[in-house]
Amino acid sequence: TDWLNACAFSPDGSLVVTASADRTARVWNAENGTLLLVLEGHTSYVLGCAFSPDGKRIITASVDEKARVFSAETGECQLIIEGEHTDMVICCCFSHDGKYILTSSHDRTARLWKATDGTLIKTLRHENWVYNCAFSFDDKLIVTACSA
Repeated sequence: TDWLNACAFSPDGSLVVTASADRTARVWNAENGTLLLVLEGHTSYVLGCAFSPDGKRIITASVDEKARVFSAETGECQLIIEGEHTDMVICCCFSHDGKYILTSSHDRTARLWKATDGTLIKTLRHENWVYNCAFSFDDKLIVTACSA
């Protein structure tokens, strides 16, 4: 592995996912540190990672301008979100109800997607790179952080 860029616990706290500069994300047993899965497919650094609220899916964000959704049980890639971001995808997350995905990018956008099929719902344009994004607990609001 290479240096780590992000990490997250599963909702039940039993797993940890890490995002690495080696182009992979890895899933670990949180109690004993055993490596369980290597999530592959990105062609550049993986910068962000998050579990879905039910813990069944993992989303990753990469310098390759894509986000990928993997099965947290098998490591199989279930969905590739691509073709809209035109620069590295830095952050990614699921809505609390699991129906939506939010990504943020150096292309000065945050984008809202359907989690079932990756359909783009909304593009939020910014003045500069968008480093972070999140849903409010009730999923009614989105917050983003961008550089000055």
